[in-house]
Amino acid sequence: MKIAILGGTFDPIHNGHIRAARTVARAFAVDEVHFVPAFTPPHKSRTGLTSPFHRFAMVALAIMEFDGFRVSTIEVDRLESRYTVDTLALMHERHPGAAFLLITGADLYAEIEEWKSHDRLFDLASVAVVHRPGFSMRDDVRSVEVVRDRPEQPLSTTPRVYYLPGVDADVSSTALRQRLRNGTDVEEWIPPAVQTYITSNRLYS
Repeated sequence: MKIAILGGTFDPIHNGHIRAARTVARAFAVDEVHFVPAFTPPHKSRTGLTSPFHRFAMVALAIMEFDGFRVSTIEVDRLESRYTVDTLALMHERHPGAAFLLITGADLYAEIEEWKSHDRLFDLASVAVVHRPGFSMRDDVRSVEVVRDRPEQPLSTTPRVYYLPGVDADVSSTALRQRLRNGTDVEEWIPPAVQTYITSNRLYS
């Protein structure tokens, strides 16, 4: 089994997240994509962060129409910050024999050396780096394999890094929260079910 993992605060989840997950799933013919809402990201403050309950619910609503997409409680259940390497290790325990592919943006991958036990991370999963506007792929990365839109790209048995330059996650949750606070339309970027949930629960107002 091949499992892709997309973690984040998802505050809120948006179409850029969905587009990245769908593209990676198609390119590598993964069996499942697990969205992993963080309880509290280690590098972020809890101040102003929407509750894990609401963020989990928004992810569940956003992905319910896609086959093979799952939302995981692996981080929010612990009620504490969890590092990516620890989540991956636990994923291996829960899905023995699976091959894992971690989806991340070029902005976050640029700081990979600052991640906890980043060397061990590459023993646990391959990495699919999604293009982010303003961030180019690092010149010092030698293990990058450029993947555009070739279906069923095989995962190497040795974890490595893949770069998807044709996927633009050109919207941020930060910008969307500000638009929602200002009462500006966000229909272009947020799934309808998520927008309804935000309105019903008066989030970001």
